[in-house]
Amino acid sequence: MIGKLNLPVLADADVVVLGGGPSGVAAALAAARNGAQVLLVEQFGALGGLGTTGLVPMFAPTSDGERMIYGGIFREINLEMCSRMKVEPWRESWQAINPEILKRLLDEKIAQAGVRVLCCAKLCEAEMDGGRILAVLAATSMGLKKITGRVFVDATGDGLLAALSGAEFEYGDANGIPMSPTLCGQFSGIDWDKVAEVGKTGVNDHTIWAEMLRNGTAPLPEQHFVCMKPVSSRSASSNLGHIYGADCLDEFDLSRCYTEGRRILRILEEYYRCHVPGVEQVELISSAALLGVRETRRIRGEYRLTIEDYKKRAVFEDEIGRCCYPVDIHSSTTDSEEQAQVVKTIEATRFKKGESYGIPYRALIPAGIANLLVPGRAISSDRPIQSSIRVMPPCFVTGQASGVAATLAAGQSDVRAVDTAVLQQRLAELGACFSQRRE
Repeated sequence: MIGKLNLPVLADADVVVLGGGPSGVAAALAAARNGAQVLLVEQFGALGGLGTTGLVPMFAPTSDGERMIYGGIFREINLEMCSRMKVEPWRESWQAINPEILKRLLDEKIAQAGVRVLCCAKLCEAEMDGGRILAVLAATSMGLKKITGRVFVDATGDGLLAALSGAEFEYGDANGIPMSPTLCGQFSGIDWDKVAEVGKTGVNDHTIWAEMLRNGTAPLPEQHFVCMKPVSSRSASSNLGHIYGADCLDEFDLSRCYTEGRRILRILEEYYRCHVPGVEQVELISSAALLGVRETRRIRGEYRLTIEDYKKRAVFEDEIGRCCYPVDIHSSTTDSEEQAQVVKTIEATRFKKGESYGIPYRALIPAGIANLLVPGRAISSDRPIQSSIRVMPPCFVTGQASGVAATLAAGQSDVRAVDTAVLQQRLAELGACFSQRRE
């Protein structure tokens, strides 16, 4: 957080969105579709964040089992992606992602909405006047530049702009230790027909790995074996392996995570080739350019979502959407009991069909900052419910709400002045879903 600097102004907009992942794309689209002049700033060369650059293999979940509660922009993008992939959309849970199709789709949506995009620019500082952001500073190919705006949306995932602006935040567990990240990868040479045929006998990559753990031959101390998901008839993306003991806010440890992630992917390639029927010809063709970070900062906001809200399937007067994903706190260590508890907690907290909890607008507002909203995994929450709301579909939901709210706040002094009834009406027009008790 700094005072005014004499730097060239690169751009100005009504709404400036930092981060082009699911929450940032949704925020930019929602703001532009509501008439705002929008600038979307992304540190990599493609939009989509973990769904594209991060190679996370699927959207999960896509519905509550009865309806697609992640309505509006997520539903629009998911259905169009499935159409282009020539697959039927999953109605209840895990939807595979083709990252190249998703990249192009997002490019088109953003262009159609008239959003101005700045790629390969990294947020590095905030210029403040009291509790108001005047500008953000971004490192670009031409050096340090200033970006001005009326309202800012921190869709970095790490709550970076909020932290640079002086907002308070929480981090990790009671000891400040976050969930372990994963470096996802892409694989080719997979015979999915053979995998399916063998799977009918109860043999698959999960059961084989579990047996190797029991007899002490597993190549990694990994109890929580997540998934390999088909992308095409011969390829897949993986969400496998954890980089334990990682602090993704430490510059050098973040760098270590990429090196360690690539080492783990090579080990997993060998595991599949040597042990899993149908995957004998597998080849690792790419490791992700973006680390799959599950947890860093959680802002302190006007309302703090908690596990009690999860348990009671909360409904809020200022509700901007719903979420139904279970509590999914990945282990921070190689401790086998801690790892095994992850899946037990998921099963113990999984909602019944049609159940979900509400997300209040106040959870997107960091305390003490007048013109900033924070969607995505950094919203104001305790750790258990953050592990639920951090996945991509609800990030689209909170991003969508931030974009509409930012537009409504652009002519006002504070994002708290937004009329939530008007916000909800605008979100409903986009296709957002609310509690069935409110509809």
